[in-house]
Amino acid sequence: MKPLEDNARLNELSFLNILDTPPEERFDRHTRLASIIFDVPTAFITFINHEQVCFTSKIGTEAVEANRTDSLCQYTLGLGFLEIKDTFEDEFFRNHTAVKGSPPIRFYAASALHGPTGQPVGTLCLVDYVPRHLRENDRARLEALARLVESEIERDMALKDDWQTFRDSTLRDSFTGLPGETLLEESLEGLIKTAEAERSQLAVIHVYIKNFDAIASLSEGRGLNTVVQAFVDRLVMHNEHILGSGRIAPDRLALIVPVESRTSTLAMAHRILNTLAEPIEFADRDLRPEIGIGISVYPVDGTEAHLLIDLAQRACVFSPSQIDFYDASGEANATRWYLIQDRLGKAIMNHRLTLSYQPIWSADGTRVIKFEALARWQDEELGVVSPGEFVPVAEKHAGLSHQLTHYVLRMACLEARTWQTDPCDEPIRVAVNIPAAEFYRPEFAQSVLHLLHEVDLEPSRLTLELTEESLIQNIDQTILTMAELSSQGIKLALDDFGTGYSSLNHLNRLPVDTLKIDKSIVDPLPGHKKGLEIVSGFIRIAHAMELTVVAEGVEHEAQRQLLLKLDCDMIQGYLLGRPVTADKVHELLTNTITIT
Repeated sequence: MKPLEDNARLNELSFLNILDTPPEERFDRHTRLASIIFDVPTAFITFINHEQVCFTSKIGTEAVEANRTDSLCQYTLGLGFLEIKDTFEDEFFRNHTAVKGSPPIRFYAASALHGPTGQPVGTLCLVDYVPRHLRENDRARLEALARLVESEIERDMALKDDWQTFRDSTLRDSFTGLPGETLLEESLEGLIKTAEAERSQLAVIHVYIKNFDAIASLSEGRGLNTVVQAFVDRLVMHNEHILGSGRIAPDRLALIVPVESRTSTLAMAHRILNTLAEPIEFADRDLRPEIGIGISVYPVDGTEAHLLIDLAQRACVFSPSQIDFYDASGEANATRWYLIQDRLGKAIMNHRLTLSYQPIWSADGTRVIKFEALARWQDEELGVVSPGEFVPVAEKHAGLSHQLTHYVLRMACLEARTWQTDPCDEPIRVAVNIPAAEFYRPEFAQSVLHLLHEVDLEPSRLTLELTEESLIQNIDQTILTMAELSSQGIKLALDDFGTGYSSLNHLNRLPVDTLKIDKSIVDPLPGHKKGLEIVSGFIRIAHAMELTVVAEGVEHEAQRQLLLKLDCDMIQGYLLGRPVTADKVHELLTNTITIT
């Protein structure tokens, strides 16, 4: 008898996943056929693990399983084929447990069944309760029938392989090949079991691309895929002992790492952040991903895979920091965030948002030149929701951001059309902030022009403000969009200048009309010498390029006087005017002299 390599055999059996399965017709038809061909009352197919013989298909017996040591089938595994013509006459088997049943087995013949790698995993058996023997061609038929059963096993495995391939293809990211959230969750479940047995900890690190919209707009999303693939390559190169990873959304990755301590995990997160935040070359430009990282820890924060993945995402989304651990005490903030996200879309659809307008004055403080539109929201359930709350929520949801932008733009244009001034003066303009992603949409300019035509507002009365950040990811498309808007008379302003990446090199390419110096640059004035030099330099450069300058956040008369001395053109801030409601705009205009 050939000695069995039981470990290899059991591994094969485990791989087949065929034990403890319900009856299957594909096996039952072979047992019926064996009973008919060989005219035996009992036939069965068994699969044999280290302790049990499992009757997968049977006819003529009610057996479900038997101890391996009590079965004749175990001997077939080593022999390959076993025939006992009369158990009562066989010196070895006459006292075997299997022979002593009622009625006793007198005849037994079986052929071993092999798995795809050739390991014997079961048997096809014939049993009778009277002595008999197989002719040579009967033995050949039984072995041939056993090969048919093996082909069923192999065909089933092929189908399972095809299904797994299909499943992987649908559950993996098509660009990077990384597991999606479902597969990542399965991996995490396995790692949790190991960690539980070893009494160790795991961390889920959620990596979020904050400027997703800006990058995604490049070349129909290929820019974003390039960034994510670069992330994968960098993480492979910088070995951080990552146990598992997945792309759980177009703008999000999740990593599973071992935890030694909170300090070491935070240090690892900082290394990952620094690695991923480096510029990435794409289509002759440098993409600069802005990264946020959230961390949850097993078993401190939870013991279920899907919960840990969700908590890491919450830690990332709701924290103002670049890196943060999940904190259960912040759940109230998380709940409010989700409520804002849920109710903001409905508020926009139901016209629940209103606009306030902050005046922008001439630097001498005598004339209103334009108003900046600012969204306001009071919700029945949430109460007053400040722009500082709902704008960041909208910006992390591309569709919501698009809705909010066009709602504000439409309302501002409609209300600006009603502003009356002296016929000798040019009409007051309205300024609207536009997020970066809108300038990357090739159709954005036409949608704005269509809106102006629809509400009957002159293009020259609209100023669109964009931030320096808007320029970084796709300056070429930004310039094309700005040029199209400018050619139709729409004014363009560069907002929050001095806070982002330096765009001085781009200013000569941008068709902007106005430079707005950020409040953080103005705040130190007038007593801060370096701040004075910076503001003075900005104004000189802007004027040399024939741009007008607005200083934001002016709150003190000394600041206004200094800015006037530096030849700043306009000021905006609480010193001369807080935001007012639409009906108060008319009152303000009638009490001031207005010129362009």
